[in-house]
Amino acid sequence: MKVSFERGKWSEKDLTTAYSFRFTETPVFTQLDDCITTCVNKDHREGFDNISLLSGEKYGVGAKATIHCAFEDIGCPEIILVPEAELCEDGAVRYGACFELVLWKNGINVWRHYREEGRCFWHKRLGMRFSNAENKIHELSLEVQEQALVLTLNGQQTMLRTEDLPKQFHLGITGCEGIVRIYDMTIDA
Repeated sequence: MKVSFERGKWSEKDLTTAYSFRFTETPVFTQLDDCITTCVNKDHREGFDNISLLSGEKYGVGAKATIHCAFEDIGCPEIILVPEAELCEDGAVRYGACFELVLWKNGINVWRHYREEGRCFWHKRLGMRFSNAENKIHELSLEVQEQALVLTLNGQQTMLRTEDLPKQFHLGITGCEGIVRIYDMTIDA
């Protein structure tokens, strides 16, 4: 699957708009000519949109997602791996458990999110500190291997051993914590 987020090149039928159970707000990405973006949002508790798009199809070991993205200030483009999403009473699709590969100005992080008994919590699995340029287009990839995630940023690669990967999962993107621009997403399985 390859989705270009240029105006007129994709449809919301291609991907499902989704949200973390952490939030009740349900903003949508703003369409620009060459990408989709998050915006300042005074109605969101974080002050910015927090939005995800998920693949309709589920994937397994061997799947790889790649995005081209940029950010401003504390914005965080992410690739997410979500085992299950559910349609909620308000009509929004939400997920609790997930893995997030997060790009930000001071490096990359991998977070593992959980949801139990209606409560959301998370644990940082990896934090690598280095500078990433704002307003520059970065290439970010996440490849799922047997009990490991291969993380690639602009050609530099590392591996994270991860023994609790789900067998099947949706792949997608998230924009959070600030201005995020996402230009495209490719999923190879």
